[in-house]
Amino acid sequence: MDIGSVIRTYRKEIGLTQEEMANRLGVSTPAVNKWENGNSNPDIELLAPIARLLHISLDTLMSFHEELTDAEIEDMIRKIDKMFSDEGYEKTYEWALHIIKEYPNCNRLIWQLAVMLDARRLLDGCEDPDKYDEQINAWYELVLNDEDEKIQHQAADSLFSFYLRKQNFEMAEKYLNYFSDHDPMKKICQGRLYKEQGKKQEAYESFESVIFSQYNTLNLAFSMMVGLALEEDMEYARFLAEKMGTIAGAFDMGKYNECSAMLNVVFAEKNVEGTYRVAEQLLNNVDSIYDFPKSKLYQHMKFRDADASYIRGIKEELQKGFRDEEEFGYMKGYEPWERLMNEDT
Repeated sequence: MDIGSVIRTYRKEIGLTQEEMANRLGVSTPAVNKWENGNSNPDIELLAPIARLLHISLDTLMSFHEELTDAEIEDMIRKIDKMFSDEGYEKTYEWALHIIKEYPNCNRLIWQLAVMLDARRLLDGCEDPDKYDEQINAWYELVLNDEDEKIQHQAADSLFSFYLRKQNFEMAEKYLNYFSDHDPMKKICQGRLYKEQGKKQEAYESFESVIFSQYNTLNLAFSMMVGLALEEDMEYARFLAEKMGTIAGAFDMGKYNECSAMLNVVFAEKNVEGTYRVAEQLLNNVDSIYDFPKSKLYQHMKFRDADASYIRGIKEELQKGFRDEEEFGYMKGYEPWERLMNEDT
């Protein structure tokens, strides 16, 4: 709805004639008539008095809206997607400008339109993609401080990528500050920045640290899932434990970590042969618990040297735990187990 239609609607709602409105604002009746017919717009200094007179906000007067529903935004996104094909980039861009002027406080809409316009100008052979830099980046800047971290981070990532393409490394690094130090995307972006700067060692180290931290995250998530499954579905618990072993192998975490997850499953099953087999593997492979620094996968990362006493301590604790008859009493009398428990004593 344009400003003239808004004025007409709310003027009639409060029962004012065009003449009465003109008198109260100190303008002519034809001036009000021209506003309402869309032939002219009120001077900027009259906007606040008009809003007060009509008992509405300036946002309402200017047809500004705070938010749109997700469904409304989706409809607009589908429309703009079709417009690219039907009407070309320039007309679609002009339509987006108009929509954002109408909804200047709807950050989700602004962000999504900016992302689409940004991507299309690079992918669809836009004749002069650089001429849209200033406006698209201004939209990203506008939503950088949105309460929704997803919008904030996506905008920061887009600005980071833009300045990285332009080889403006100082500006690119500025937008990394919008990411938490615990966000793997920050490390990935930092690695991209190092790569473009020719700092290969630092780039590898950034990427490898993401891989390493993601293993720890995955391992923890799977451990929690195994714990849940042990309460209700032993077959599923075994499946998850096997996946944990596969992941440990894929991430070069050593033989110990590949087989350790299965211990909880065989213990819960009171599986005598299975418990023996897993315990033997763990005791024989304790030294591999710190094998990952030797992997090519992490060759650019810096790790502290393994403490031999720490490794010995882990093995001693394992042996002590396995010998606890209250916990592993179901293994008593199984000859291979008895031999295993009497080793290194």
